[in-house]
Amino acid sequence: MSPVFRPTLKQIFTISLIGLTAALALLYYVFFKGSERTILQSADRFRNAAGHQAADRVLDSLDTLPRVAAEFEGQMHYGQTDPRNANSVESGLLALLIANESLSEASFTYARGAGFERGGNLRIAPGSAGEVSVSRTPGKDQITSTRTWFEHGKFVAESHPLPSSAGRPGEAVVPDPTSHLTFQVPSSRDHYGSLLWTDLHWSQLDENLPEEKRRVEVSVQKAINDPMGHFAGVLRLGLSKNQIDRAVALKLSGAEKDDPHLVFLCDSQGRLIAGPGMNRVVESGDDLRIATDNQQAAIVASLKLPMLKTVDSDHPTATTSFVWESNTYLVTYYALEGTQDWIVGVVVPRSYYLRGLARTREIVLLATLALIAAIILVGGYVLRRIHGAHAQLVRETSRMKQFEFTPSAARSRLRDVDEVLDQLERAKTAMRAMGKYVPLDLVRRLYAEGREPELGGEAVELSILFTDIKNFTTFSEKTEPHRLAEVLGLYLETLSHVIQKEKGTIDKYIGDAVMAFWNAPETVKYHPLLACHAALNSVKSLEELYASPRWGGMPKFTTRFGLHRDTVSVGHFGSTDRFNYTAIGDGVNLASRLEGLNKQYGTTIIVSQTVYELVYDHFDFRKLDRVSVKGKSRGVQVYELLGEKSATVRPEHIVRYEEALELYAVGDFAAALKLFEISQNDIPSMLMAGRCREFLVSPPAQWDGTFVAKTK
Repeated sequence: MSPVFRPTLKQIFTISLIGLTAALALLYYVFFKGSERTILQSADRFRNAAGHQAADRVLDSLDTLPRVAAEFEGQMHYGQTDPRNANSVESGLLALLIANESLSEASFTYARGAGFERGGNLRIAPGSAGEVSVSRTPGKDQITSTRTWFEHGKFVAESHPLPSSAGRPGEAVVPDPTSHLTFQVPSSRDHYGSLLWTDLHWSQLDENLPEEKRRVEVSVQKAINDPMGHFAGVLRLGLSKNQIDRAVALKLSGAEKDDPHLVFLCDSQGRLIAGPGMNRVVESGDDLRIATDNQQAAIVASLKLPMLKTVDSDHPTATTSFVWESNTYLVTYYALEGTQDWIVGVVVPRSYYLRGLARTREIVLLATLALIAAIILVGGYVLRRIHGAHAQLVRETSRMKQFEFTPSAARSRLRDVDEVLDQLERAKTAMRAMGKYVPLDLVRRLYAEGREPELGGEAVELSILFTDIKNFTTFSEKTEPHRLAEVLGLYLETLSHVIQKEKGTIDKYIGDAVMAFWNAPETVKYHPLLACHAALNSVKSLEELYASPRWGGMPKFTTRFGLHRDTVSVGHFGSTDRFNYTAIGDGVNLASRLEGLNKQYGTTIIVSQTVYELVYDHFDFRKLDRVSVKGKSRGVQVYELLGEKSATVRPEHIVRYEEALELYAVGDFAAALKLFEISQNDIPSMLMAGRCREFLVSPPAQWDGTFVAKTK
């Protein structure tokens, strides 16, 4: 009789799920990808227009200076302003300041020139120079006039508010105004008659004030001729940075009330000139810039993007995106033509443009629900069949949730459900085993066999490893508990990873110490070889951990390793309700003692003769000593594991040590001492030299080459 066919859920729902998946993929592609692409393209155009708009506002502010310079030049040309009359100059400058509210200052430095010298600088008649400046007082509706003239062999200056008559009581000695670069450069032959722009700078009129009271401005300078075409002086016009800030801060046309677009002004080096945050001025090279500590994080990130450096007059516009704190931002740069490489930036969260897709998601959701409804109709029959099985699954999982792992006889006619119930039973068996706290490999084996562990052990040849940290007690006393737990966790995690990678079993953690073994519970070939690899790789991996940022600069640990191969008892030991899967026996104790020997010899890895004799072809060793460890009457030959087998010549101090050890073993302590003393930088050699000196003074009664260790 043929077996009853029991369909699987996968077979029943495969066709329906394929149709649903294909329909969902098509809807998502059409509605989301297409809509997203269109929206983002429109967003790019909007940001480009916003960049143009902000740039035009900034340029309009800057264009005030050339226009005003032309007005003053016209005053001079038509004789409305007499360059030799300070009152006339003051009136002309005052008219400019009143007619143009964006101006922060206007200055005219005059001098009678007699032609250019050979070096290209203007020759000035002694005592003919002076300066007239008018400026707005920050925070006040007031204009101040400052006059500088030559008197009694020095330049003096006095200031007074306008309108007012000039007085003399406030005179102060000042430098020659024609010595300043704002006069020297515009009046030189190379720049004569040209309009020269400066970047952001402190106002020249505020040179004697502290920085917090000084004004920041952009200025232009130009040499001006009198009506006869002769040099009359240099005009300097200043535009307050506040005007630029206002131009950048204005709301973009067409933007919504809660518009998230951020507009800023920077240079090609990523230094901020104006932005929506608090504009604290700092010096950056020869220029003034805005500190970014109070700016929006998106603006600060935009200033660091490599694309900013590609924006210039040949490539005036650039658009890119970046991710900041899990949010994607879009940014557009627009170069300002005719400025000191200034660039307008507009940055906005990408999600702002895509918020309208919510309606599209609703449409897709409705389509999905319709498809699911169709599948429910088709799958009604299946649902009735699995109802009983589902009740069983709920009942069994509820029992597991309540930690009831007793066996159950639940079964189902559906093959998939029956397999799940069977796996649940196996999982409960494994959970019962894990409650006894055994290695994961053993849990897997018990799970696969579907049996529980039993008390008892079996004799198995193991490679046993013990590790310990030098001076860990001292370190723990000086370290805060939470930091100690964190550091020790990283250390043990690294050791465990290496040991398990080399197919070892972690037996237990004893504070900072680790006990591990190979060849149980799963049989492992060449386990002494794997154990030696684990010890060497642990040293390497720990050094990498100490050098990594995760270690946080804490002091490095010095780890000591002891490795022994022996037949011991391995299995489940403990009481009937609490097991411990471990290894016990004389070989385990010896491995622990070998780890402790590292303290005496100043070594890192010590292995026993039983390990050495199986792996000496694969590694370099130093024959260290023959020792009767504490608690043992019989001596054991021990070796220092140096590293992987190398084709290079063995170090001289290792060869010399082993030659001396042969003399030491036969009792020729004097000859051995001479060889040991040569290697002053080798700790084992110094230890053995000291021991030879002691034996020369007090020879051992019976000597067979075995040293009896009195400490662990």
